[in-house]
Amino acid sequence: MNSSRKIQKMNLEILARNSGFQFTDSFFPYTSGQIGPYKVNSAYIKKNGKDYKFAVDSMSALVLESGLKKQIEVISGGESLDWIFSLPLSTQLIIPHLMIYKNGRTEGADIKGKQVLHIADVNNEGSSPRDTWVPKIKKLGGQIKSICFYIDRLEDGVQVMEKIGLQRHVVVPLDKHAWDYLKKMNVISEMMYTSLMTRMEDKDAWAIAMLRSQCGLEKLAELLKEPTTKKRATKILTEGYPEIQDEISNKLITKCGLNILKQ
Repeated sequence: MNSSRKIQKMNLEILARNSGFQFTDSFFPYTSGQIGPYKVNSAYIKKNGKDYKFAVDSMSALVLESGLKKQIEVISGGESLDWIFSLPLSTQLIIPHLMIYKNGRTEGADIKGKQVLHIADVNNEGSSPRDTWVPKIKKLGGQIKSICFYIDRLEDGVQVMEKIGLQRHVVVPLDKHAWDYLKKMNVISEMMYTSLMTRMEDKDAWAIAMLRSQCGLEKLAELLKEPTTKKRATKILTEGYPEIQDEISNKLITKCGLNILKQ
């Protein structure tokens, strides 16, 4: 087993024992408007000090082994989950740190004319680096070629990083090896494993089939009825899968008695 695969497995264990994964037989709504059968939250690793240290050490090893430490002058992190890794990492590597807030405010190192490495918690759709962190770094005169993620869902964010010209480095890629290992650990069932494998082949096809199913339809109706989740649920149809918006809207009326146009 190579070192990167061993580190991947050890960090999967950390996430699992600290309840960093959530799985469902229906779906979770993601902020992008897409859906999936699982959620992952890197912040949960902080529940245990030793686990948290190992995760940060893993990120540090990634930076050192990739040769990035020799190339960078500043480490940056975005509000707020990125700071879980970027702040302790900057102290370990003795590299200045820049905190970037969602409102555009920054605190920390001067990056004008300097090479910056951005540290992030999870690569989902890649929208935060693309729309907020990288533009701010460049506006301040910094240069950025690489980004390190603790977790990568290996979805749309992969292509987004390529498009904006960033080299992507990852501690925990959620690839087939990851799901195989979580199944071996009994973290996920055989049924969930099958669902994840199907989704890896074509996540849009998986999502459309889910939304067309009775289980998926009931979950969507449940989300639409709750004021706190209604906006995110509506986004599933308008931005996530607009090609089936009319079909699903009609099914919500006939099968669930829910007319979203009248809400």
